[in-house]
Amino acid sequence: MESVLSHLFVGDNLVHLAAAIYLAGFLFRDQIMLRGLLIAGDVVYTAYYVFAPAEPLWGGAFWSIVFILVNTVMITRIIADRAHFGLSEDELLLFRKLDTMTPGEFRRFVRLAGWHKASDQTILTRENQQLENLYFVIDGGITIEKAGRATPIDAGVFIGEVSFLLTQPASATVTLSPEARYVAWDAGALRRLLIRAPSLRIAFNAALNRDMAAKVARA
Repeated sequence: MESVLSHLFVGDNLVHLAAAIYLAGFLFRDQIMLRGLLIAGDVVYTAYYVFAPAEPLWGGAFWSIVFILVNTVMITRIIADRAHFGLSEDELLLFRKLDTMTPGEFRRFVRLAGWHKASDQTILTRENQQLENLYFVIDGGITIEKAGRATPIDAGVFIGEVSFLLTQPASATVTLSPEARYVAWDAGALRRLLIRAPSLRIAFNAALNRDMAAKVARA
């Protein structure tokens, strides 16, 4: 009788311990902490299903192990999304300028990009002409001409963002100086990507909003 009571007591403690670990996990906003504690809770649940009953509850143990594997995969993906591995020096430079994106979001974003260096004076956009690309100028001289008035601006800005957002012709002619480096995205392909990736769309829009606010402040 004593061994039965001891067995039940240990089993109940395992259930309470697993539930407490689960509860602790739900107190964290950080996905790694949350999922890590869920894994720990499922390990305890697995021990309960296997060792507490007179006959192991293999069904419960199976699903706890499945949850452990799923959360382990998701933690790996989250860590990869936050890591900077796989980015070239130029991509890291661009990433630092677009810091509204996580490294994982940025990798998806930059996968569509074409990298260019102007061999001579290069016109990126022409006033009142439709644009097929969105641009970001990394470094070099930029001149914006609108209604016959030319204005130089600093690099580190998007070009064609208003046309991209509103799907309308360019509002100005933008010319780059020789040796300027810039990145180009096909507008149609980028729009399709942003539809498929809501979190990237939010981060990208934040980057555009900050870029446009900075331009207004400099005007």
